[in-house]
Amino acid sequence: MRILQIINALTLGGAQFIMLDLARQARSNGCEVEVACFRDGPIGKTLRQEGFTVHVLGEKVLDLPAFARLIGILSSFRPDIVHSHLFRATFWARICCWLPPHIKLITSIHGYESEYFHYLESLMNRLSDRLIFPSRFLRNWYVSRIRSRKSDECSVIYPGVTITPLSPTHESADVIKIGTLSRLHPVKGIDRLINACNLLKQRQVKFELIIGGEGKHHQELLELVKKHRIEAHCRFCGEISDRQSFLDALDIFVAPSRQEAFGINICEAMERGLAVVGANVGGIPELIEHNQTGMLFNPENEDELAGALTMLAHNVAIRKTLGQNARRKIEKIFNRKTAVDKHLALFSQLSTKQRHAHFAVSSGELGGGERVALGIMKALKTRGWQISATCAGNPLAEALKNAGIPVYTSNMRAGGLFFALKLLFAMCVRKPDILSSHLNRASLFAGILGKIIGTPVVSHIHGLNRKGYYRFSSYLVAVSHAVKEHMSKQGARTDNIHVIANQIDKTALTHKTTHGNPLRIVITAKLHKNKGHLWALEAIANNVEQLGKIRIELLGDGPERASLEKYCNSSSLREHVRFHGFVNDPEVFYHQIDIALLPSLGEGIPLSLLEAMRWGIPCIATNIGGIPEIIEHDKNGLLIEPGDAKALISAILAISSNYGRFSIAATKHFTEINNYSRMIDDFEKLLQKAIGTEV
Repeated sequence: MRILQIINALTLGGAQFIMLDLARQARSNGCEVEVACFRDGPIGKTLRQEGFTVHVLGEKVLDLPAFARLIGILSSFRPDIVHSHLFRATFWARICCWLPPHIKLITSIHGYESEYFHYLESLMNRLSDRLIFPSRFLRNWYVSRIRSRKSDECSVIYPGVTITPLSPTHESADVIKIGTLSRLHPVKGIDRLINACNLLKQRQVKFELIIGGEGKHHQELLELVKKHRIEAHCRFCGEISDRQSFLDALDIFVAPSRQEAFGINICEAMERGLAVVGANVGGIPELIEHNQTGMLFNPENEDELAGALTMLAHNVAIRKTLGQNARRKIEKIFNRKTAVDKHLALFSQLSTKQRHAHFAVSSGELGGGERVALGIMKALKTRGWQISATCAGNPLAEALKNAGIPVYTSNMRAGGLFFALKLLFAMCVRKPDILSSHLNRASLFAGILGKIIGTPVVSHIHGLNRKGYYRFSSYLVAVSHAVKEHMSKQGARTDNIHVIANQIDKTALTHKTTHGNPLRIVITAKLHKNKGHLWALEAIANNVEQLGKIRIELLGDGPERASLEKYCNSSSLREHVRFHGFVNDPEVFYHQIDIALLPSLGEGIPLSLLEAMRWGIPCIATNIGGIPEIIEHDKNGLLIEPGDAKALISAILAISSNYGRFSIAATKHFTEINNYSRMIDDFEKLLQKAIGTEV
């Protein structure tokens, strides 16, 4: 597993230290680790000394050069996991990682940040695959404030500290050493601690206040110390490189923060066995149990803080008990090794996450191609794949939702531009490992976007279509050998075309012995010129008396419906034809159907004929495309030339006069050629091959 850690600056801080420990442990576990930052610092020096590659992105011109460098690092290093820390690094990590499907972005939220952060976070947080928080408090605050992440997508991992042997206890002196260690920033509340220490002076408590850390509030704090005239009791130590030695010199540690997501400095003090006093805000109560592992005070009450410090200053036994309890809690819950192990387990879980296929279907109907795609999605979902889809609306979208499949919808107006944009959005949010496209324009858009983003595309060719729609696809699936031959004649690479015939997920039913009276014929197809309805209806209309009692059921809708209805109403078929429009499940009609007719002028491999054969219904179809691959002439049906009216009428009469033989053959042939599990197996193997996980 390759891991890229990215952070604002490699200065001395809580986020930087846990990042350093993560890098060390991940490498010892056999992972490849690199680090990127916008500004170098002491942690960068340590990383280089230990042999890590450190990329300094720089801080110039709105970070655009840094953005370009980060893109280059992602392209060359190709990490499985990018772990971002702090706002700036996270912003650019999200921009750079939202397209490559192989990268999982994990973001650690270390604190509140600014209002600007809240706004951008509400827009961009979905671009991180998982969020990590240092406390339950911060996670709950984030989920309620940002409101766009589920709690189970937000992990709480306490940062913890490394457990080391305690130093020999120093003898308690008359002067109690009270310390704090943090950035010198108003939010850290050090002014309150100074005010409380002024009260200690008034109460004649002997103390020394030791302040570790640097920041923009330094001068104001110095002036406050002078105002209270406690300069002799207060010492500013600046940046602390040896935090353990600093803490070991103290008797009491204070965390007077106005806001605190967690408080790694509190953890460090508790690990050293110190009595700790903390403000009752944010995540601090998750560390300090009042009067058990430390003391909590109302952050608005400096007198309460002074009272706690006075009591501890005068009671060595209580300080010792609180310190021992604090140490045990750190060892049990807030151990840095536990934190690192949980991080790495999460990295491993996401990097080996279930494979994700996104389906693009440039239709909202439930015709043959759409039903094939829907069935494949359902089957792969049961096999452990993560499935999502983009389609052109209902009823397909509704069927996908009912199957528990996340779906994005867009109409096909403007030449499909809106569909393409919605597909791009879905790819950015879902970051699938592979795209499966169905129908012409979906395959064109998926192929182009796949090339841009680097996602492999497997395109289903459901009919005798033009090669141009599929030129950008990684692999092609022809639903019949006729479709493959058609594509190869257009110059497509034959080694790139895999024949996986359409099948249905149903078993054969009992054949029929006789047909009904009247003879019922069904045409299940979109009402489109290419499906050949008009020539077939004209042939039957001209020979209706010869055929005798006959009913024709038209299942499907489309652009030719009005003209076909007009023709039927003005011909001898007026009383013989019924238009049912779109039907969700055509098979509800099949128990009363005698012959399935498909007069198509172009066809890949029609599901409607397979569904009819399952019911023992003989088929009459045109001898084009993939139809001869499922209809054996004069066995389970009859094949005719498109437009041959005489042959059509002869075929209807031939089947009706020897119905039992044709019905038995239809059921038998369906059983021989239909193997749905094999179709799914073959398609799944192709997906695995395309994403490089073929077993």
